[in-house]
Amino acid sequence: MTDSAVHVTIVNAGGVATVKFADGYETMRVALGYLESSADGLIAEIDEGREPVPWQSAQVRDEAMEAVERRQDLDGKTRARLLEWIAATPYFEDA
Repeated sequence: MTDSAVHVTIVNAGGVATVKFADGYETMRVALGYLESSADGLIAEIDEGREPVPWQSAQVRDEAMEAVERRQDLDGKTRARLLEWIAATPYFEDA
């Protein structure tokens, strides 16, 4: 059976989406997104001790780390916390 349905992926402000994968759907972080999003931003994830949302791939995770390193609006402590958290979070193929 061929699945000819259109699949729409909505990416939340924090960069999280539920994506069609294999025979079902998986929730994953597909972009760095808005760091301060109270629903699913990385800062809220860290501060609230939530289980980290796996990254879609190693490439997406690495791009997020590079973006955090380049951002001028982050203080050193926040930048270090984010980089440590991102590096420790698995990407989807590992999850």
